[in-house]
Amino acid sequence: MVRNHYNIKFLKGYGHSISVKNSKIILKDNHDPFSQPITEEWFVKNMPYDRIILQGKGYVSTEGLAILSENNKTVILLDTSGNPITTCHGIRDSYTATKYRMAQYDTFRDKVKTDYLTQQIIKAKLDSQIKFLKFTNRPDVREGIIKLSRPGLSEAVSSRIYFENYAKLIDERFQFSKRNSIQIQKYNATDIINTLLNYGYSVLAGQISAYISGIGLDVYYGFMHKNHTSFQSLVYDMMEPFRWLVDCALWKFSEQKSANRISQKQYSYTRDGTVVMEYDLIRKFLETLERTFQKERRYVYRHGAKTRDGLKSVQEITIAKMMVQNLAEFCTVKQKEFRI
Repeated sequence: MVRNHYNIKFLKGYGHSISVKNSKIILKDNHDPFSQPITEEWFVKNMPYDRIILQGKGYVSTEGLAILSENNKTVILLDTSGNPITTCHGIRDSYTATKYRMAQYDTFRDKVKTDYLTQQIIKAKLDSQIKFLKFTNRPDVREGIIKLSRPGLSEAVSSRIYFENYAKLIDERFQFSKRNSIQIQKYNATDIINTLLNYGYSVLAGQISAYISGIGLDVYYGFMHKNHTSFQSLVYDMMEPFRWLVDCALWKFSEQKSANRISQKQYSYTRDGTVVMEYDLIRKFLETLERTFQKERRYVYRHGAKTRDGLKSVQEITIAKMMVQNLAEFCTVKQKEFRI
């Protein structure tokens, strides 16, 4: 049985599967057609994975999905370019959940509140980008930090400035100059950095979706992205202040000089220029991302025993969960401000 200290499992290739046998979840990884599949068996309560990522042609049993969902495990299905196809997780069904959804719909129809929420989300996103660029301690992004700190920037302008400076953090050998698209659409990435960003954002979206559904809110009714259709608008709203986690993980991953470094032997291009990556490259990046999710920082935490300064060590991804709870309480007027 394969064990690691990460909370994420990546299954890829023709014939991978999730099934159930003798009350155990069976995970089969068949990414290499020339080798025997790697199989893990877990009682779901003992399974170390919170997130299971699937890519390629495989098999998932409905019983397996039901058991995983009932135990707060998130399953994310990706296309060949790392874009999300669907997410499976538990959905809360209770009086409290119904109350949250009704309040969410009322808030959705209130322009004053939706404008306020949009402003808070954009501000939190911009603040997180500035903090991340400062964290890199790179002199070549100082001017970009100054530009991003200027008041009155539109989201489109701030995103352009941010990725122009993010590109400076990435080694030139990766030929990354800009984000392929900041829109919520499926684009095939034409460089390795954009491809890995797709994977990272997909995993983040899957986890945010699980938090939103887990509390009982409707993923399809957002406030900032509400003019878009056919995707989970609220997920992309709630993702914005936490995209930097993916950006940070990829920057660290691209900087590695050890055996985990990105090698040009690990990816290739199709005739139309789309990037195709080896299994190990994706797995190692997702593990780096998971470590970034699990990293702790001091944060205002309202639950549990009080500390002298009101701060506790909280995982970065847990802060996203707290933000979703704050949104629900803002919609129900339990709190007057939406805090991120």
